[in-house]
Amino acid sequence: MAYDAFKTKYEAEAVELVKSKQPVDVSIPYDAAAKLAYEASDKSMAYDAFKTKYEAEAVELVKSKQPVDVSIPYDAAAKL
Repeated sequence: MAYDAFKTKYEAEAVELVKSKQPVDVSIPYDAAAKLAYEASDKSMAYDAFKTKYEAEAVELVKSKQPVDVSIPYDAAAKL
């Protein structure tokens, strides 16, 4: 095969390959964690109620893990 024929065929195949590729959506929905937890649950309540409860419990969990300030004020001994 001559170089010119190879080049033409190669370029045409490359263009078709690029055209055939579609962008892939890798975004994660905002409420994905709630949806996964709901799917793993017994589904005894409606999703909307479950999501509200799940988000409230998640916020409380995050708040409970916040560091507690146990520092002693500089002048604590003087105040005794």
